[in-house]
Amino acid sequence: MSDPVLGPIRTLRQHLIVAQTINDASQSWPGAPKVAATSSGWLVSGPKGATEAVSTVEALWSTVLRGTSVVQWRGLRAAADLEAGELDSRDLALQVLTLGHEMARDSATEPDA
Repeated sequence: MSDPVLGPIRTLRQHLIVAQTINDASQSWPGAPKVAATSSGWLVSGPKGATEAVSTVEALWSTVLRGTSVVQWRGLRAAADLEAGELDSRDLALQVLTLGHEMARDSATEPDA
């Protein structure tokens, strides 16, 4: 499945980078779901043990944000905090964080939030 963040060709390495980025970014949230990479996408495990499979980065963020009792978009790891590493890994992590910031900010301003 094509993903707007990852493109039409996806690799397990990309899935691992995305999972690590989201886990690191949301680790300070109480009860934040944990993300695990799979060959076809990700598994999101909630604090009560429920697991959901997702196949795009946007669906992944949506699941993580929905499964978090306190969404603190300001608490998301900042892009400037990205550790030195391979350029393509940092670029992907930055794209993932940018989408997460946008979605968390949007969900915090929705009437239901």
